[in-house]
Amino acid sequence: MFEDTTKEYSSHFPELQYTTWPSGQLASIAGFGTYRIGRQDPEHQISLMKALMSGINVIDTSANYSDGESERAIGEVLKHIKHDIKRSDLIVISKLGYIEGESFTRSEQRKAEQNPYPEAIELEQGSEYCIHPECLEEQLIGSLKRLQIDYLDVLLIHNPEMFLMQKQLLEGKSLEEIRDMFYKKISKAFEWLESAVEKGLIRSYGISSNTFPLSADHPHTCSLEQCLNIAENIKKDHHFHVIQFPFNLIETEAATELNQEDESLTLIEYAEAHDIVCLVNRPLNAIRNNTLIRLTDNGFQDGIDEQALIEDIYQIAMASDTFVRNIDILPYDQKDRDLLVDFITSVAELQTKWRNFSSMEEWHTYRNMMLSSMALGLSAINKLQDESMIKWSMNMAKQLASITNTINRYNVVKFDKMAQRNVYIHSVLEKAFPGKFTGQPLSQIAFNAARTVKGISSVLIGARNQLYIDDVLEAMQKNIPVLDRVDWMGMKLH
Repeated sequence: MFEDTTKEYSSHFPELQYTTWPSGQLASIAGFGTYRIGRQDPEHQISLMKALMSGINVIDTSANYSDGESERAIGEVLKHIKHDIKRSDLIVISKLGYIEGESFTRSEQRKAEQNPYPEAIELEQGSEYCIHPECLEEQLIGSLKRLQIDYLDVLLIHNPEMFLMQKQLLEGKSLEEIRDMFYKKISKAFEWLESAVEKGLIRSYGISSNTFPLSADHPHTCSLEQCLNIAENIKKDHHFHVIQFPFNLIETEAATELNQEDESLTLIEYAEAHDIVCLVNRPLNAIRNNTLIRLTDNGFQDGIDEQALIEDIYQIAMASDTFVRNIDILPYDQKDRDLLVDFITSVAELQTKWRNFSSMEEWHTYRNMMLSSMALGLSAINKLQDESMIKWSMNMAKQLASITNTINRYNVVKFDKMAQRNVYIHSVLEKAFPGKFTGQPLSQIAFNAARTVKGISSVLIGARNQLYIDDVLEAMQKNIPVLDRVDWMGMKLH
């Protein structure tokens, strides 16, 4: 029913590692994760193109990522490269369950028509959750349309544990009753998913859950063993083949917590024993005690709104560009024009440079050069004694001062806290895995550490620019050890 050319595709990249899925498809050990990917930044789609042209053939998305823009961005890329890379070369994964943005508007419309999604629950204002077949079918049609493809290789139920976290709906019920209700919803969804396979809309299905790795007695645990039993009861030759979950240097439970088969196997061990594909997410974004820990040499800093900063830099760069394009009509001599162009060029460069300085010294040198150019440029403008020009330039200088102060705070945090944190993490790594990752950047260690566990198929990396792809491609060239539960227990203890 489904064409498969992944073997031919992978043969062009002998230096990369691929794993074989139950479907016979070959999947790259690195996958392109698209959380926060969209069409608003061309670099996102360029990064995806680079990944696909470099041997990464696993694409992971969700209907609710960037309110569908993630899927639309992927669809446009696949259409653009269709003469170089075939649909059958790729493994495209999407997830359903959340009702947000456009789908929430649709949900509100259905309510107004007295036809709400069955069994939908409210998560918070403007957000709902539903895995009833009626909702899943409507969402799947929308996903395929946005992706501009005829089928998904994998459709995952997205965090079904949302049902286990709604205290107002579960009050008064025992844990046994809650779990019975939960797995009945899973069963109903699986029955529909099998029918979607028969219709050729999906190739296989599974679950993406943040709680797969938790202890067996945790009230929010989604049990792989239970889910597999449900699939086997529905159909002997079922298509429940894929799971996705967090695993990283901090969140090690998937490789250390004995939560399957009467607490005798870990999640990954059980999945491998039953030929279930394991996809790892958040390799560089650990969450511990509700705090995000970036396992990389570049990170997002507390207290700084990066998106607002990016927008501010963009606006001032665009204003500067307009100024330069009209500079010839202004009464400046060539020397003053050169000074202004140098200044404005340095402002425009901030769009790509602002978070890529390798040290505080490098940032300070660049900032001082830019501010010196600004002072000379303002001096040239003041000579004109044009009130409107002076007002414009002073406003621009004020904005730039604010931007440079924010970038300075970003870098202070980055090179202080990050340095301290990274020194500690490297010391823990050396104790847990002596000599195994010496000399590698933290981002590559985090990626390669996930590759060490037998049974993991692909590690999903969020890659919003080409630097992430370069980093992953370089990491995949490194030799990695095979580490078992005992090895990873050493990391868990820290």
